[in-house]
Amino acid sequence: MTGQPYEQEWDAVPPGSVPQPPPYGAIPPQGQPAPYGGVLPYGAVPPYGAVPPYGAVPPHGATPYGPPAPYGPGWAAVPLAPPAWPDGPGRPGSATTAAVLGFVTGGLTALVSLAFLVAVLSGAEDDPITTTLLLGIPCAAGLITGAARLLGRHSPAVLFASALASVVVLFLALVVGAASQDADDVAGFSVFLVLALPLPVVTAVFARLPRTVGWAGSRP
Repeated sequence: MTGQPYEQEWDAVPPGSVPQPPPYGAIPPQGQPAPYGGVLPYGAVPPYGAVPPYGAVPPHGATPYGPPAPYGPGWAAVPLAPPAWPDGPGRPGSATTAAVLGFVTGGLTALVSLAFLVAVLSGAEDDPITTTLLLGIPCAAGLITGAARLLGRHSPAVLFASALASVVVLFLALVVGAASQDADDVAGFSVFLVLALPLPVVTAVFARLPRTVGWAGSRP
């Protein structure tokens, strides 16, 4: 004792009687909450039952209890729509080709049949071949209608039947001409038959391809 006041006050407080704060990064014991603002060391996980302090940031890699949130908002709640048909949602090239051929074949058949109709009505032509070719008018209407229906993803049956009927009309006119006309008329119509036959045949083939039928049949 030196008689100084501050020395007496210092000696009056025994060492260890003042509570000391926990060291930085110390883990509180089990069941005891961490101090306010305490920060756990990098990678440390608090013991089971410990309550994290208010405003404390969980360590890197720590995950909260409970199931993880789904990926994206409402991802699992929206089912994926099945494809419209096995080869994709778009219209295949075979169906587009069949429809275009239907319009072209139907348009040409209508023009030729109307020309024959005018010739028959005016009396310029009245032979059996020309009269038989007038059956191409309903075939032309069926070709155009079937092509439009196919573009709307309806069955290509109308297009196929009309193209097949056009082929039948051409061969029927050849048979009628061979039975009633002379050789020169039959030869001239044979050239017309060779030029007119490919379009309805190719239209019928494309209308019956599996991709065309499958796409039109899978309409939702």
